[in-house]
Amino acid sequence: MADKNVPSAETNDSKLKAVESKQKKAKKEPMTFKKLITIIIIVVLALLMVGGVYYVVVMIAQSKAEKSSAWGSYDGESINLENNSVFYNTLVNDSNLQTAYLNGDYNTLLSSYYNAYQSQVVFTALLKEAKQAGIVAPQELVNDLIIRAGVYNDDSGNFSDEIFNSSSEAERITVNTYYTNYYPYNVVVSDLQSSIVSVPEVDFVKEVAAKTRTFDYFVIDFNAYPDELAVAYGQENSTLFDKAEISVLSASTEENIKAAYEALNAGTAWADVVATYSQDSYASSEGKVGSLNIFSIVTNMSDPASIDQLTALEVGAYTAPIQSSSGYSIYKLDSAIVAADFSDAETLAAVKYYIDANDIDDVTPYVDTAVGLAAATAQNDFEAAAEGANATIISVSASNNNVAGSQYLGGLDYYDTTGYLAASAKDEAVSRELFTSEEGYVTGAMAVADAENTYIIAKVTGINDDDTNATYVATMLYNYYATMQPVYDRFYNVINSDKHTDNFYTQFFATVFSSSN
Repeated sequence: MADKNVPSAETNDSKLKAVESKQKKAKKEPMTFKKLITIIIIVVLALLMVGGVYYVVVMIAQSKAEKSSAWGSYDGESINLENNSVFYNTLVNDSNLQTAYLNGDYNTLLSSYYNAYQSQVVFTALLKEAKQAGIVAPQELVNDLIIRAGVYNDDSGNFSDEIFNSSSEAERITVNTYYTNYYPYNVVVSDLQSSIVSVPEVDFVKEVAAKTRTFDYFVIDFNAYPDELAVAYGQENSTLFDKAEISVLSASTEENIKAAYEALNAGTAWADVVATYSQDSYASSEGKVGSLNIFSIVTNMSDPASIDQLTALEVGAYTAPIQSSSGYSIYKLDSAIVAADFSDAETLAAVKYYIDANDIDDVTPYVDTAVGLAAATAQNDFEAAAEGANATIISVSASNNNVAGSQYLGGLDYYDTTGYLAASAKDEAVSRELFTSEEGYVTGAMAVADAENTYIIAKVTGINDDDTNATYVATMLYNYYATMQPVYDRFYNVINSDKHTDNFYTQFFATVFSSSN
């Protein structure tokens, strides 16, 4: 005898069919401006800023009267933010969205909304194509999709009469509609992913990927500035180059930083206050920043004299709120300040960087001299040339010639972790020189684009025309991307189609920020 507590497939199906029949008979109630169906995405978030109070309330009201405020349209169909739409569900499931509101991160906020909006546009377009092709989901299939999705399952993973019956008719209709539309859309996407790659095409990718090269290079920059001059400046301004291990608590508003400061003064633990109030990337690690030169901390302060608060602290103590260009910060000194050691290479490099960045002295003549000497010396003794330029040799592992930026090949952009050689190789002539020269070849000095007084000299250290590892990786990536590329292309074409009318930015600012007035 069947367990009466576990509905049979027939029972489940009949219940879901009942939803279908009710959906056909359902009549929409008249909607007035006072009785709008409100979809709450994020609860009211109040954020205080200098110069006034602002708050953001994301409550989207949908009604016939608001059709003119659609976010866009595709082929005449409005793109609206409606309950259980792809637009709505993408936003609700975006873990970055609420954090963006809390932190006033408008770039992330805009990105989250636009991603959700584009997802709805693509869904609308592909669903239209599916319907035009006659792809429909029979109710029996829809019922099966709902059951397999576990929409009405209990904690044991079985279909629950209680959960099903406790849901409202509107909720059941919404779920039914979602899966009715989901299936045709999914069929179109699956068809796009069914592309078959020809054997000769894969063989060509393998052939290109098999050819790799390794390189060494060094950078000539402000480090060419004479050591003795850097030491002299450092000793005259030693406090700038002392090191302090610090933690920081940052807030975008004066009110929030004051609240944090009051909590600290009331005896609340630093870690707890950081967790509650801090809005920077260090908040997840109790505000710990690590050891920094004093001058690099000063650059974050609106008034350089504020650094005196930090340098006067006892270990474990914290400053009063200090204003910065992006808000306010409280600094905590985690260990005793370490005096600068100008015999240390890292400290000396920091001094040279500071001299160059702040135009204390003109480093250009020293860089030019170092470039000339290094370029000549490197042809015979690469290591000596790097040493003479106060430079460290950087090694780049096996890389493909990927000047065109193919996603299937591991080029210098991926393997050059420092990035200077990769930046130079974006020039096709430089790339050709690096990937056609014989092993042991040394380049001349090459200026790095968008980096003043910065040059590199590179050496070809290895050539492999049968790199099986690179071939394997490229083939694996190609087989994956070859099936995904038609999908990406179709999505791109939808978004850029003449059928797509984009009203996103107007509606975004009108909706998200309208309640701040």
